[in-house]
Amino acid sequence: MPNHDDQGQKPGIAGLPKSWSVAVQLVGTFGLAVFLVLYYVLIMQPREAERYEELRQTVMSLSEIIVSEQSLVPSKEAEQLEGLYILAMSHEVGALITEALQREPTASQLAQQIEVLLIFETRWLQGLRRKDERVLSEMLTHKIRNSGVSEQIAQRAVTEWNEASLELVTSECRDALNFAIKRQAMAK
Repeated sequence: MPNHDDQGQKPGIAGLPKSWSVAVQLVGTFGLAVFLVLYYVLIMQPREAERYEELRQTVMSLSEIIVSEQSLVPSKEAEQLEGLYILAMSHEVGALITEALQREPTASQLAQQIEVLLIFETRWLQGLRRKDERVLSEMLTHKIRNSGVSEQIAQRAVTEWNEASLELVTSECRDALNFAIKRQAMAK
């Protein structure tokens, strides 16, 4: 008497899905090594090649964006990048000032050094554009030059900060940069 559990099931290779059936026949006929080589050549290698091509296309498109300076940044992210620039530069300018004050520079000499540093460091934002097509590094350079912030910081440094700590100078620079750059943004 046939067992109810065996009904509907075909014994042997015929009961396997077609791909498994082919695999079992290949292994049985040519051996496991030949099957594995064929599986790699016919299945795995095309998949890897497809993944590699996708990765290559992604890297190429990113390279094209960077080379052609097409990186678009929403205005909110542009403001955040300006904020990060101000934080980083307040430390850089503070260190420049505390070192320069030991040599007793004039306010105009110090202002020139500060402006050169501020404008040079906008290079970190090169290639980034706002959605309105304005380049972030150029916008910051324009704001720095038109605000007179370098002269303001230098004047305060030579008159007020001769004995100030690096932390105080950095804090004052951050406030001055923040105010000057935000004021220039509001003037537009």
